[in-house]
Amino acid sequence: MIDDAQNSARELLLGGDATDGSAWAVGASGAALLATLAVFLVRPAIAPLVFGAFLVVTAIGWVTYQAEIARMLTLIATVLTVLTVTFITIFLFARSVPAFLEHGLGLFLIPEQNGQTRWFFWLDAVLPSGYPYWNPSSDAFSLIPMIWATVVVTLIAGAIAGPLGLFGALFIAEVASDGLREVIKPGVEVLAGIPSIVYGFIGFQVLNGFIQKSFLDDGASFLIAGVVVGVMALPTVVSVGEDALSSVPEAMGDGSIAMGATKWQTMKSISIPAAFSGISAGVILGLGRAIGETMAVAAIMASGTQFADPLFDIFDANATLTSLIATQYGSASESTIEVLFVAGVMLFVIVAGMSVVSQYIEQRMQEKLKGQQ
Repeated sequence: MIDDAQNSARELLLGGDATDGSAWAVGASGAALLATLAVFLVRPAIAPLVFGAFLVVTAIGWVTYQAEIARMLTLIATVLTVLTVTFITIFLFARSVPAFLEHGLGLFLIPEQNGQTRWFFWLDAVLPSGYPYWNPSSDAFSLIPMIWATVVVTLIAGAIAGPLGLFGALFIAEVASDGLREVIKPGVEVLAGIPSIVYGFIGFQVLNGFIQKSFLDDGASFLIAGVVVGVMALPTVVSVGEDALSSVPEAMGDGSIAMGATKWQTMKSISIPAAFSGISAGVILGLGRAIGETMAVAAIMASGTQFADPLFDIFDANATLTSLIATQYGSASESTIEVLFVAGVMLFVIVAGMSVVSQYIEQRMQEKLKGQQ
């Protein structure tokens, strides 16, 4: 049993074709890294020196046992990634527990009025905008207005990113020539590298004036935030959608054209249905970014904490869950910070769930295209 465990550990660290002496090089590099972590926890000031020793030992091992050292570094990177995500998740949920224990479901309900607690879905209870839903000084911590604002902004963003992303992916994958595709696709992906605060600033400066003149509205709104976030989600939708459309076997399209179908009929009846799972995954990932967007929304909308009046008014504005965290944490008390962590948990669960769903959809698409049902 012990020998089997040792052999398994050796194969994990060194691989099945390890050369002689590689165990010493990998062991020395791993020991130096562990020493770096230990010193960082005890004496952070001298941790850079120990880390320098790790780099020297690893560089020497790389010259002689490159394959084994590379295998160890990839393992270390994977372990550190998993540990980082795990620690962030544990910390996030742990910090939100006190707020859950203190306020319970009150965080997701309409605050008490005349001794009665009314649920969010009683629409007559949310129309009055004068009641304080979020007021830390009076211990009012209802996240309902921010949840509603997040839903409205996400729906508007989806209405922008979904259709435009689909048509953009169709053009790149099915219509554009090879030369044009090599120019357009990198250009679309460059949009993902623009900082979100720049999107928010441009959206506020350009769209805000247009909305004021065209719709006689006097300020930033859900509409502007949704349009800007939708544009930010476009690169994700276009990129994933184009990959899905490009994965459709060419024989399917050629067979359709051979039967007398036009190019558009082939795209509409063959390409889109065959790649629908991948396109859906791209839209879901894009909406995940829309839900988690912070700085663009914070730059556009004020940090109000009341419902729109009426509820469906897209020209009204108040903070989303992300912008609430961004605008409140700087001056928040400890109890308010704990409630903000609850908002963070909600965003974490929603975005993580959407990511899992998109990966499942992509997996189903690959199985379908390979003929596995």
